[in-house]
Amino acid sequence: MNSASILRTPARAFVVWAMAMMAAPAHAAFIYARLVPGAGIEPNGTSTQVDMSSGGRTVVFASTANNWVGDTYNGTRAVAVDLDTGVVEAVSEVGGSVFRGESPVVSGDGRYVAFLTINPAYGPNWQVLRKDRETGALELASADAGGQPASTGTNDNTVSISADGRYVAFQTGASMTGMAGRAAGSSVPAGSSGEIYVKDMATGQVEMASVMSNGGASGSNCSLEPHALSGNGRYLAMLCSAPMVAGATSGQAYVRDLQANTTELVSRSTSAASGSSAFAYRPAISPGGRFVSFQNRSYGGLGYADGASETSNSGLYLRDRQAGTTTAIPRPPIMPSNAYDSCAVSAVSDIGSVVFHCNFAWTGVAAYPQVFLYVPGAGMPEMLSTTAGGGPGNGPAGDSLGVNASGLSMAWESSASDIDPDDVNGASDIFVLVEESVLSDVIFADAFEG
Repeated sequence: MNSASILRTPARAFVVWAMAMMAAPAHAAFIYARLVPGAGIEPNGTSTQVDMSSGGRTVVFASTANNWVGDTYNGTRAVAVDLDTGVVEAVSEVGGSVFRGESPVVSGDGRYVAFLTINPAYGPNWQVLRKDRETGALELASADAGGQPASTGTNDNTVSISADGRYVAFQTGASMTGMAGRAAGSSVPAGSSGEIYVKDMATGQVEMASVMSNGGASGSNCSLEPHALSGNGRYLAMLCSAPMVAGATSGQAYVRDLQANTTELVSRSTSAASGSSAFAYRPAISPGGRFVSFQNRSYGGLGYADGASETSNSGLYLRDRQAGTTTAIPRPPIMPSNAYDSCAVSAVSDIGSVVFHCNFAWTGVAAYPQVFLYVPGAGMPEMLSTTAGGGPGNGPAGDSLGVNASGLSMAWESSASDIDPDDVNGASDIFVLVEESVLSDVIFADAFEG
């Protein structure tokens, strides 16, 4: 298949609205925008499950809208938007025919996109495919070394890809390497579905990543989370309900070094060397592999943001694997003190900046997640998912989100209808916050400034 058969739209004005040029921590000009198929056209369905390339120029997401490229498929497709050229492309497509694509993730330069599909043409149940957007080639990633698809299918909500697109991580209950897993009948953590594997798309080899420090399989005891693979594919962050290293507490976050064959406990601190006394959740690793953000309750013993009180905590921590330090990310000051530990989903850049969501009481007693940014050394977290007046949007934001390696490109989903004054589709949309220097073609300039 060649690139000529790829279903794509060169819509230079695909972003038709910008709230403002914003002052960033580095005093640069940021563009805040909602993604739409074209000038005056809104997506005619929901858009969710967003990911940002580490290069910062490509955004991928799942969408039920069929007017991104004008296809006729009635379902969820994986979509890629090139912020530099303006090209919008249906990724879950072959021969001009769009099919189901979920949870897409993108390589650093935007060339490769891995996604989940349920399509008997590729194997039983859910399987993982990798699309080469340059050549149009579509390959099965959830395959063993012999090229056979995972016999029981894969986990149906998460996949991860390295920056060069060579490595793809997925989770399955099928035996992919011959290494024994957990005994039948034993419990597994929420979201878990067998063991975590990493496929080398260049050699075809498959390696188990959910491995204990003693070399044994986790026994279906770990779960793959978004933003799991580092850029070079060497490190994989995971959540495991049972101790993966000697002496660790239960329910902690770990990083597996696939080159050194070591497993490292990351949800720990100097005062809690064996791990938090509370369960960790949602670990995410930076593209360079140095930083890991994760969710943990303040009573877990990993420290307080102000050094004294649990009410100063957001519920998120940042582990610097190089420095060996763990920092409590502060509760955003716009949130009341009784809203401590209310932050959850996060993504982290190579400078340690963290994009995350927190429940925020935006009106009355309702609490919807809003998106915030924390930059180490730059003060308290600031809300990103704001209206033109600076207030929170009127709907949930940040159920999925992403940030690039430099921390200068961010993307998230939001159901708010009061951020873009032209938003009347009643559906979740994708928003981006991008520093101008990331883009060379500057399609936004045509849309907003000319």
